[in-house]
Amino acid sequence: MWQRSLSKLYDEQKASALLSRAQIFYDEYCAQHSAEENRANKTMLKSRILPGLSIYKALLEENKDQQKVLREVDDLFRTAFFTRRMQGIRVLNHLPDPFPILKPILKMMTRNEYVPGAQEIVEDSADCFALNVYRCFIFDTLAKHDAKELTALYCNTDDWLAEVLPKIRWERTKTLGRGGDCCDFRWCRTDLTPVACGVLHDPLLQAERGVDE
Repeated sequence: MWQRSLSKLYDEQKASALLSRAQIFYDEYCAQHSAEENRANKTMLKSRILPGLSIYKALLEENKDQQKVLREVDDLFRTAFFTRRMQGIRVLNHLPDPFPILKPILKMMTRNEYVPGAQEIVEDSADCFALNVYRCFIFDTLAKHDAKELTALYCNTDDWLAEVLPKIRWERTKTLGRGGDCCDFRWCRTDLTPVACGVLHDPLLQAERGVDE
């Protein structure tokens, strides 16, 4: 998937060279984090954080324009990370009320508090689940590798999910990755008309077209 995505930005030879360089970074980072014992954190490192970091570092070697590289990585993230979730999201969108299904998943994710006091549940009701995160594993890991600016791109993946889940009201006013003092996540049940819910307007289809373009 990375190869195909990179080939949309560079020619095949350059894309292959960048991917090879990113693989070297990835292997080095995996060795540095080999002592990580938390299973969930280890999975996140190997499947999301370190691949993104490795691609970012490889592109920075090629192009010193950091903002240009961040824009390119943002495009790569949309393909590599976001499109993999499309099938599950499509199932949720076909449910009349997906919130009761989503809420237990969100609560299960909060169990992975990697340091004491990292997060706080501020609402847990029948219609809403809200969480403040004061320490972010992604942000802290990237900061250790002098790449905390990359965190905001991981924040973007949450926004993309919200765009294609019209039956869940998503609110977030700040994130650690964007300079806030915490990440204030809030998911709520919402009542929408058939058009707004995507019966006549499919946000997933639009997202997929956006990726392909």
